Amino acid sequence: MGGAVQRKNYRIDVVKLRRARRALGTRTETETIHRALELAADEVALARALERLLRLGPAAIRLVDGGG
Repeated sequence: MGGAVQRKNYRIDVVKLRRARRALGTRTETETIHRALELAADEVALARALERLLRLGPAAIRLVDGGG
């Protein structure tokens, strides 16, 4: 998903950045930050979707799972 790109300057923990870069398999610091932001947004969206599904109850979960 693309978006507006703007140059920003931040103070950042280099150890965390290095760990994230290794974990994500990214080549650059910028790529690492972009990927980490995408993952954070995706994680929130997934958690919200799961909460909605759980509110629907076991029958809805069986339907999603393909069970009867």
